[in-house]
Order: sequence, then C-alpha cells, then structure tokens
Amino acid sequence: MRLVTVWAVGVICLIGFVNAHPSSNQIEERSNSEKVVNGIPASAGEFPFMTVLRLNGDLCGGTLIGPSHVLTAAHCLADHTQSEVTAFTIYVNTLSIDGGGTGSVTVGVSKFITHEFYDPVTVDNDIAVIVLKTPVTIVTPVKLPIDSSVITTTVKPTTTKSTTTKSTTTPKTTTTKSTTIPKTTTTKSTTTKTTTTKTTTTKTTTRKPTTTMKTTTGKLTTSTGKPCSCTCPQPTSLPVFMRAFSTYANSPAVIAGWGQTSFGGIVSDVLLKADVVIQDNSVCTSQYGTTDFIAADMLCASAPGKDTCEGDSGGPILVNGTQVGITATGIGCADPKYAGIYTRVTTYLGWIATTIAKNPAPTVG
Repeated sequence: MRLVTVWAVGVICLIGFVNAHPSSNQIEERSNSEKVVNGIPASAGEFPFMTVLRLNGDLCGGTLIGPSHVLTAAHCLADHTQSEVTAFTIYVNTLSIDGGGTGSVTVGVSKFITHEFYDPVTVDNDIAVIVLKTPVTIVTPVKLPIDSSVITTTVKPTTTKSTTTKSTTTPKTTTTKSTTIPKTTTTKSTTTKTTTTKTTTTKTTTRKPTTTMKTTTGKLTTSTGKPCSCTCPQPTSLPVFMRAFSTYANSPAVIAGWGQTSFGGIVSDVLLKADVVIQDNSVCTSQYGTTDFIAADMLCASAPGKDTCEGDSGGPILVNGTQVGITATGIGCADPKYAGIYTRVTTYLGWIATTIAKNPAPTVG
C-alpha cells in the first residue's frame, strides 16, 4: 500500500517497503504520503476538491464528493479506530501538504466508514468514506461517473386477442402461467500472493429472480348464443435500463497527489499532477495476474516514467475531470513493468450513495 507515517513535520518513515525492486507478487498499497513521480506542480484552483488527510500521524489523499463527505482508500484508515477521529485533520482546496492558501478549508472528522469487504491482503474493495465534522460549502465536489451512458431497450409485451364463439353460457376464467428464471450467482475469487499466505475468499452476488408472466384469455359466451367481442386495453412497450459504464481503457487520465516523487524518496510539499493512460484490463492482468488484479473492482494506468507513489493513496485518477479511480496499490513507482492499480469507482457508486445516505452530516448544535 502507498502509505507513510508522519512523525514530525518533514520527517517521514516509510512502512512496508523493504526492497526497492519487489517481485511481481510483492504488491504494496500506496502509502499515505506518496507523491506523484515525474509530476509537475498543480495550479491554484485546478483540483479544489483534492484533500490532504492527516490521520493521527499518517498522511493520505482524498477527494471531496459532497459538502460533508470525502472519498479515500480503505487502507488509509484500516489501522485506525473511530476513537482517533479527534486527532484527524483534513485540508481541502490547498496546494500545500500543510494546508493553507486562498480558499483553503481546514476541517475535522466526525467518523469514517471503510468498505465492509475490504481485504488488506488482496487490496480488493479498497474504498472508504469520511464524514466531516462541519460541511464544506465553498468548494465544488469532484464529479463522479453517472449513468449518462445508460442503454435503453424496448421490450414489447405479448398480448392475446379476445375472441367469442356461440357456445354454452358458462364463461371460462383467465389463467396465468408463470415462467420463473432461477437465481444466478456470480462468484469472484480473490487471490494469493507469494510473499503472504492468503486465504481465498469468495464473494457472491445474487440476482433477484425475474418472473415473466404470460396470460391467456378464455372465450366468453352469452346465454343468447350471439357472438360478442371484448376490446381489452393493450399494454404499452416498457423500457429496460442497463448500466453501460466505460472501462476507460486507453483513455488519457490525470493523477495528482503529495506523495513521493521517486520510490523510497521524500514526499512533495506541493500538489503534483501527471498525465497517464488507463490500460486495458488485459494489460493489467498480464502484469499482475488475475490473483492480484481484479478487473471488476480495479483499473490500472501508466505512462513512461510517471506514476503515483508512496503517499498518494486515496487520491484520484481523473478522466476529463471525472474521478474514475482511487489510488490504491502497485509494484514500485513508475516501474515500466507494472502499472499503478486504482480502485474502480464505477463498481462502487451504489456503495458510495448508500454510505452517504446512511451517514449524513452531523447535526450542528
């Protein structure tokens, strides 16, 4: 993981990094104080939603996603307890690692919520939300992906025309025959690293059964023996919606943070940014294997000589100003053989919305 511990101003101790060139299975989360490798200084107001997280001695990045909520990586908070939040400080809309500057806001923390299935070994579900003690109303939150790419298809209903015949006087009743599609289960297994003995965990996603109703209308007859007809209202076509988020493969992207400028180096005093390209999932799996790169929950990005590094954890990767990932992990920093790994935000939009709804801003007064 890309996280560091701050013992004093300007004094940094790196955690979890022993070898400057770890093996392919020695994946570390991006430390709380990593900075961007080969980045350039960001301009004032360029990333107002960026946040510096001072977490009782640890340092991470994050993004303001609402007046009272910050998005970050779960591994930034995994070693902390709720009782420590009084020692947490967050700087919003600042270029300095120490906060301050025009329009900067300093705010405390009420509580934090890490993903309930966060796995510190596989770094799967590496996402968390921080609830601020007071709302930040003068800074515009970062944009998250939306359902603008929803695909709409129209399903035409099957109808049966009612008919009449000369027959007996007893009407037949309408019968309904239902065909039920059984539940389907998707199983996703996380993986093992050679440096650490991992237990394989299985997450199951259950889809609710869909019931297709097919109706058949019986014949109606009258006592007069004369035929009659029944005009039934015809149901209209119903739209079916499906999410169709982009994988962002081959998209130009921007990373930003206060982390190390080189592997094992020192953190940056100012916010740095760099241009990278989001790689196709096949590239990521070829580098890390399916055990360390979980395509449904992660994405990876790289560019020659550029990467996030220790201390950039929790910060964003942006495509056209929209946050599509959260800095999570990787092997080394800017190693040409390994792209940086990010939590895929589109996978967790539902979790983010639910978490915010269940954890509103604290009542003031």
